[in-house]
Amino acid sequence: MTAKMSTQVRKFFLINSQCVHVLAVIPGKIMPPNFWIWTLLTHSFIELHIWHTCIDVIVVFLYSKMIEPLWGTKELLSFYFLVTIPNAIFATCIYFMIYMFTFNDEYLFERPIYGLASFIGAYCVVIKQIMPDTVIISTPFIKLKQDHVPLLIILISTLLYVINAVPVHFLIMLSFGIFISWTYLRFFQLHKNGSRGDQSNTFSFASFFPPPIQPVISVLANTVFELFVRIKICKPFVKKYNVAAPSSITITIPGAEAADADRRSTHTFSTFFLLRQKALKALDDRLKQSSEAWPDIDESTTTNTAAQTHQIHSTTNPSNSQNNLMTSTTNNNTTSNANNATTIDLNNSTSNNNQEYHEQTTTTQ
Repeated sequence: MTAKMSTQVRKFFLINSQCVHVLAVIPGKIMPPNFWIWTLLTHSFIELHIWHTCIDVIVVFLYSKMIEPLWGTKELLSFYFLVTIPNAIFATCIYFMIYMFTFNDEYLFERPIYGLASFIGAYCVVIKQIMPDTVIISTPFIKLKQDHVPLLIILISTLLYVINAVPVHFLIMLSFGIFISWTYLRFFQLHKNGSRGDQSNTFSFASFFPPPIQPVISVLANTVFELFVRIKICKPFVKKYNVAAPSSITITIPGAEAADADRRSTHTFSTFFLLRQKALKALDDRLKQSSEAWPDIDESTTTNTAAQTHQIHSTTNPSNSQNNLMTSTTNNNTTSNANNATTIDLNNSTSNNNQEYHEQTTTTQ
């Protein structure tokens, strides 16, 4: 029984090694006379460790959920192959360069190139593009943003390679995946309005690095970019100046405008989840602030005003009552005198000339 189980295990690993040998990129076999060109398409579907497979599944799931509503299925698949195929070619060139310096045949025939490390790096770049200022971890000691993730995973992969936790091709593919994806998204991706690339400052090459060294990286990146423009690999950035009103000038960068529109149109699962977390946190902070006891300035002012008014009324009440009494007495006397005068006038007019009185009464009606 034990012998049968060991035989089956050996067959499984033998088949597994044969699959890796046929489907993974082997630098010595991809070149003529063998020319195993199909391995450029199949190498990303091969993994030898379960934890690598779990990471790949999570990344592919999140990528499809977050990016497909924004880009569409066609652009989704195009980006996948635009990252993985050139990455395998660059990794093969690196292996040939290592062989030229070391003359070690293992880099040509015994060290296959496989896995989704390049796509993991590309996924981090895409998330940085659509959510550049998203805070992932916020503590009193450190604040980790989405901008820091690509460089952080390169550093972590380097440490894992030093302790032999990952092979060397993992680090190579991860680094080239970040660079290739950024190059495509920065200069060549076609947007719906016809513009290409993302020319915003939040997606510059220097933004991948910490702020203290960003000026140095900017100088190097601009120098390389000017060289690529001269040899016509890249096109120069075009800025449009809109002088519509004499008091204002509007500068429009076509790529940045399209990229900002894509960011604003992102209503995917991750964006909703992150915005929901921010909204809940802000609501909790406001509720905590409103629950604290604050002095009511209006209430104290109203109380003081009412007290002063009450004192004024209590002081002026005796004189006001006397004045009111005198005024009412005078009004009564005036009214009685007026009534008496009216009665006397009416009696006199009646006794003297009744016909004239009736004419006046008729005219008044």
